[in-house]
Amino acid sequence: MKKTLLVACTSLLLAGLSFGQTTNLGGPIGWKGKVQKNKNIPVHGMAGFDLDVIKAQDKINDAAKDVPWRFGYKYETDITFDDGLWTALPNGNRLWRTDIVCEGALTINLIFEDFYLPEGAYVYFYDKNETNRVGAYTSRNNRSDGFLGTELVHGDHVTVEYYEPKSVANQGRFTIGNVIHGYRSLDAVQQQLEKSLNGSGDCNIDVHCPLGNGWEDQIRSVAMIVVGGSGICTGALINNTCEDGRPLFLTANHCLGSPSTWAFRFNWKSPAGTESCATTANSTDPGPPYDETANGATILASGTEADYALLEIDNMTVADAQAWNAFYAGWNHDDTDGNITQATGIHHPSGDVMKICREDNSPYQSTSNGAAVWWIDQWEQGVTEPGSSGSPLFDQNGRIVGQLYGGAAACSDTINNGQYDYYGRLGVSWDYGVGDELAPTSCGTATVIDGWDPNGPSLPDDASVQTIEHPTGTLCSATFAPSVTLRNAGGNNLTSCVINYNIDGVGNYTRNWTGLLAPNASEVVNLPSATALAGAHTFNAFTTEPNGVTDTDPSNDATFANFTVILGGFETNIIVSTDCWGYETAWEIHDVTSSLVASGGNTTVPPGGLQTAQGSNPGAYGNEVTVTTKLCLAEGCYDFTIYDDWGDGIEGSTQTGCNTDGSYSITNSASAVLASIQALAFGNSETNNFCVLADNGLDEFDWLNFKLYPNPSNGVFNIEINNTQNVDYAIIVTDVAGRIIYEGQLNESSLVLDLNDTANGTYLLHLANDNVSITKSIVVRK
Repeated sequence: MKKTLLVACTSLLLAGLSFGQTTNLGGPIGWKGKVQKNKNIPVHGMAGFDLDVIKAQDKINDAAKDVPWRFGYKYETDITFDDGLWTALPNGNRLWRTDIVCEGALTINLIFEDFYLPEGAYVYFYDKNETNRVGAYTSRNNRSDGFLGTELVHGDHVTVEYYEPKSVANQGRFTIGNVIHGYRSLDAVQQQLEKSLNGSGDCNIDVHCPLGNGWEDQIRSVAMIVVGGSGICTGALINNTCEDGRPLFLTANHCLGSPSTWAFRFNWKSPAGTESCATTANSTDPGPPYDETANGATILASGTEADYALLEIDNMTVADAQAWNAFYAGWNHDDTDGNITQATGIHHPSGDVMKICREDNSPYQSTSNGAAVWWIDQWEQGVTEPGSSGSPLFDQNGRIVGQLYGGAAACSDTINNGQYDYYGRLGVSWDYGVGDELAPTSCGTATVIDGWDPNGPSLPDDASVQTIEHPTGTLCSATFAPSVTLRNAGGNNLTSCVINYNIDGVGNYTRNWTGLLAPNASEVVNLPSATALAGAHTFNAFTTEPNGVTDTDPSNDATFANFTVILGGFETNIIVSTDCWGYETAWEIHDVTSSLVASGGNTTVPPGGLQTAQGSNPGAYGNEVTVTTKLCLAEGCYDFTIYDDWGDGIEGSTQTGCNTDGSYSITNSASAVLASIQALAFGNSETNNFCVLADNGLDEFDWLNFKLYPNPSNGVFNIEINNTQNVDYAIIVTDVAGRIIYEGQLNESSLVLDLNDTANGTYLLHLANDNVSITKSIVVRK
């Protein structure tokens, strides 16, 4: 049985004293005898619609999350002052009213066009029984485009009321351009009344459940959006490096239409402190607020590259955010695969009160419909649903890394169906205008930033380790040089602090930092080298003693990064740039025994040529992106094979609608290129050979000006060295098992090494005397 929120309708709708973009003016004049009732108020009845047809459409659309969740049927109307009744009030003021009826509607909301109110005028609208109302809308809600989308009033008969002082007579104007008949509920009150049409699934988890513990700040950033009057999406207030309370709001591109008509409902959640994780409550609970709603927004950046939309909410002030106890969420746009070790989603499924879900594994990069996304195979706790679209994905540090694009995750009866979801990546949208807004040059660039609480205490001395720059991912050496990003999160200039760090929580190393960081500024700090054994580890770092005093906010001091040490190998980087169809690409590396050593890209592609690849396939690369995979390979030679599922290589510029060619290269730790693409139009696949060499011979190679070519060879190799003194060097060639297959001497500056009688394979050439010992891999390929 679905759990519902048992809240008395009147107490729920009238609760809350902060009105944000609506203003508390004491309620409509037409209520409770403040003005004489009038039976002559015109009534505009909507024509009705075929609910069965609408429900059939919703059943199809609700199977995905890539469109807003529809709750209402939108009527096109043209209701003006000519379609209502004017009433004269004392002192020459006037009141205009009109009634709207949507037979059987659960809710009604409106979209105004050509909306302009002078100072002192206002609009309310309310239900026939005068139990709940929306407003007042005032001159504060005026927009240059004249649009205003309203909140919802419960019931199927509403009155729209406009008050105009005599001092501004005839200056106001508006047209009611749309009336929305709500046939599916947006809150748990109505879930009791219309269970067959509404409500999120029973496997959703309320934010007041234990899973929400520790996420209280992030919960305060999330808002439900009434999209275009008739749909629902989700998004979040997001911080910027100026930390100035600018009302930036992140959601999904596919939710867009005309944000000027949107309503942003904050704190739409069940009451705290009730039983069953607050999914039930009694009639004395205040319930979620209706009046903590902002109206209208302007698009700053949007696109399909990562299904993103960054908006600025119109006329929302820091005072509004303070009154609503809203929070500006932090973010991390360094979205290297593996950096996110745990993911959390906070959202409004099917227009319900706020829910939370958790992925305990690392999301991975993929593509869907050409967008670069974080792919979640399944949620361990909770799910998302239609209406959750655009909701933020938080990393393990509580910072936004993306927004919900789509997926198949849902409830099956009362349990999670075990399906996938995918989120547009902030790291990709960053370069398409989002970064310009979240990190303006005037306030300094940053890879990550914590959230900002407008009601937080004044923090004069506050240092923070924002991110671990190194170590992350895979290391091929036990010894490494750590580096972190230090940020001044306080109001005073930061001139000193102590940076503490350890590996796996064992021991504690310190670096006494001094410098000058202005408020909100950051810099990368290099730390003394550290050592770790082979295996998986966690690098922890935190700050203490900013400016020599106690940190005024220790909650943001620390962060961590996971890394893995693989000994006995050498750093090798596989760098793949995709064309406009990145999901068609995959690659494999095989050693000399033809054993698979590593692979990447779309796991369904090899051996390629089937033309069945999709962006939703596991591991699929995004379009027109560069992906670097770091490996630790043993010394030796390898075959790198790249595959294209369509069979036309990665020559994108010759294709219709694409101007981007793909490429690949293989480099070592010194950025030397070991191999690179041979032909763009390689068909189904291309194989390239490369060799990984030990670093301990580099000095001797440079000193001797050692050259060996060609390599690979058909069996004949040329050796050249700087040997003007005709020093004797022993030349020995062994197979990988150490068996000698050639012995000779070099006492001049060159030698032709003939291995024509040797089988194909990888061998080791050793050049040595009493002072020098060099080993180099060579490949015989006939």
